[in-house]
Order: sequence, then structure tokens, then C-alpha cells
Amino acid sequence: MSGDQTQLVRSYQRIFTPDRRIYQIEGHRLPVPGGIPLAWLAYATATLLTVVLLSTRSIGLTAVLAAVAAAGGWALGDRRGALLVGVGMLLAAQVTGMALTTIDWPSRLVILPAAVATLATQATPDGRPMHRYVRSWLALRLRPARRSLGRPLPAAGQRRVLAGRLWVMPDHHLPVLRRGRISGPATVTFATSVEIVAFRLWPGRSRIARPVGPNTDRAAVATVEVARGERLEVRP
Repeated sequence: MSGDQTQLVRSYQRIFTPDRRIYQIEGHRLPVPGGIPLAWLAYATATLLTVVLLSTRSIGLTAVLAAVAAAGGWALGDRRGALLVGVGMLLAAQVTGMALTTIDWPSRLVILPAAVATLATQATPDGRPMHRYVRSWLALRLRPARRSLGRPLPAAGQRRVLAGRLWVMPDHHLPVLRRGRISGPATVTFATSVEIVAFRLWPGRSRIARPVGPNTDRAAVATVEVARGERLEVRP
């Protein structure tokens, strides 16, 4: 296919989810070509109830809607998403309620629900129903771009301090001397060369192994023989 040609690819979702419609009621055929989809009735009823509730401009109802929206934002994203959705729903509910009170009741209770239901059932931006598309769109906008183990990661270049402690157990592979005491008989092998110094308080019975100094005149060794009754202290 050349670059100038375009082709519409339709979704096969309708094969697996058939569109249920009402064609007649108690034997009387409805004067609507193709019948009325059940989804249209659901959208119209939900819109009608929403319009009636928002027209009251109740502070309690607005707070409940904001709390529910914030909980949804928290589930989809993080604290920032919950705050944005909650404040947005709070403002939108009050502004929409004020706008609805300026519309006469036939347009508010009949024409508006029918228009919203028709648009929601006819518009399929990416082949999915409108409610699924809106839910995915909100989740994409609220959810952080990068996540790990279900948690949002900071943006590139932004540091985050993790509250926790990591304990590391040293072993013989560590190229740094660790303080210790060995009683003979034993053969001690170090990962790095050390110098051996006699312990002043108990000469002949205790020795000290320490890192090789820059100006030392003692021989550096890697293996030390500790006789019976003798003690070797390792000092970093």
C-alpha cells in the first residue's frame, strides 16, 4: 500500500459483544429505525440523574463526588493525581450546577440527556465504547509515566530518598580489614597483605595484624600462623 492511500480498519469487538436493542414494547414497534440500544438508555438515564443532582448545587453532594473522584485518582496514579482529580471534580460540579440552572427544564431534562446518550453510543474514537475510552484516557493522564512494582518512579534527574536501612554482612571476600580476634592454633589468610606487630602487654602471646603502613619497615605477609595459646587481633 502506497503512502497516499488510507484504509479504515474496523474493530471486531462487536462480534463478541453484540449490541442489544429494543425494537418494540408490548407489541408496539418503536418509531426509531434500528431500534433503541440498551446502552443509549443507560447513558440517558445516567445523564438525567446527574443533571438533576448537579442542579441542586448541594455542598454535601459535591464533597462526596470530589472524594470519590480523588479515590479514583489515587487508584490510577498517586497523591498528585488524586489531588488534581478531587479539586477538578469539586470545581466542575459547582460550575456545571450553576450552568444547568440557567437552562430551561425541557432542554435540561430531555434534550441534554438524549444528546449525551446519542454522542456516547455513536462516537467510538478507537473502536471502543465511550466510557471505556474515557477511563483509559484518564488513567493515562493520571498515571505516572514510569512505574516499578506498582509504584510511581520519580522523573528523570529527580532524586528520591528512600526511608530504610540496608544491612551488609562482610565476609572474607571483602578487601578491607575488619576488626576481629583469632585464638590459636589457626592459620589465617588475608585477602590483602598485612604487617604483624607484637602486642606490648603480652609479648609472645598476642600479635596484631594491621594494614601495611606507608613508611613501615616490616615485611608484609598474607598468611599468619597462630600457635596454640597465642592470640591474633586484627585491627583495620
